[in-house]
Amino acid sequence: MKFNPRNRHILLSDVPKMHDSDVPTILLPEEYTAQLNPFGVYKVEQYSGDCTKLSVDDVGKLVLVNESMVEKVNVDQGEFLLILENHIYGVLNAT
Repeated sequence: MKFNPRNRHILLSDVPKMHDSDVPTILLPEEYTAQLNPFGVYKVEQYSGDCTKLSVDDVGKLVLVNESMVEKVNVDQGEFLLILENHIYGVLNAT
């Protein structure tokens, strides 16, 4: 189902995280989640028309956000990752 954000919200999608193969493996219970880095990188899927900080050029780009500000919405129609536009630190550009 397609979701069109409103009220300065931005629809995000997860980006596969790169793992360092040199890091030792520690076995933990499946339900345990350790968050060492409070920041995350997400892909911009769609943005509300009243957003002033993003443009159509930013759709599909990666953004840096605080993980605690990302809202995971689970409803019968699907799961959506949303954030307010002022909680985005910046857009990552390949140089």
